[in-house]
Amino acid sequence: MLINARDTLGHRCLMGIVAPATNTAVQPEMEALRPEGVVNAHARIANPEQRVAADADTLAVRAAMVSGLMGALDTLSPGRPDHLILGVMVENFVGGGPAGAALIRDAGERVGCGVTDYSSAILAALEALFGRPARLALLTPFMPVGDAAARRIFAEAGHDVLRVTGLKAPSPGSIGRVPLDRLREAVRELDSPEVDAIIQLGTGLPFAAVAREAEVALGKPVLASNPVSYWRALRRMGIQDVQPGQGCLFLH
Repeated sequence: MLINARDTLGHRCLMGIVAPATNTAVQPEMEALRPEGVVNAHARIANPEQRVAADADTLAVRAAMVSGLMGALDTLSPGRPDHLILGVMVENFVGGGPAGAALIRDAGERVGCGVTDYSSAILAALEALFGRPARLALLTPFMPVGDAAARRIFAEAGHDVLRVTGLKAPSPGSIGRVPLDRLREAVRELDSPEVDAIIQLGTGLPFAAVAREAEVALGKPVLASNPVSYWRALRRMGIQDVQPGQGCLFLH
């Protein structure tokens, strides 16, 4: 019996994707971007749906998700994915710096492939679009501790963060229930002539469709977290498909 070296349906890439159990945005938003010959294999991190009213609650949710991450990855590794996308923001998961780098390294070793994380993906996206430091406005679903982590990603890379809107979602699951009209309103609040790009962080926020329509209306990049990570993972796998209608990043 002849067995292919690569997955038959995912002959270009078997893309492993891991996200929290409460996250309802990663799977549909990344599936909408899947080219022919790519298969998305999803795994879920067990995490609690609990009230988040302060920074301390955010830290408790983080700790619960970290404890479940490796178990979720173990459900992916038997399928031998070619690449892994972490559908969480590492800086809002274990912190940045050495702890974040260690998490990414450990995840790759667990599954046996390369890893795309959001923070490196968004910085690569900004380099592709601007090639210089940019002036940014950020939209997050987070409490202030998460907003601070988001701001650091860009400030440490030399970008200028002009404003941040944190929606302070009251629980992990509620992030996926933010109304689209509230997201559109947030874009209007964040935009101004001096802003080069609007960046959305927090992979559970259903922002991809809003970002696409806002780019057309504003004439500037509006980058949603899940498309950014998926774009970067595809490009790292050598998949250069141009996808008109999916935002300016997918023309690069």
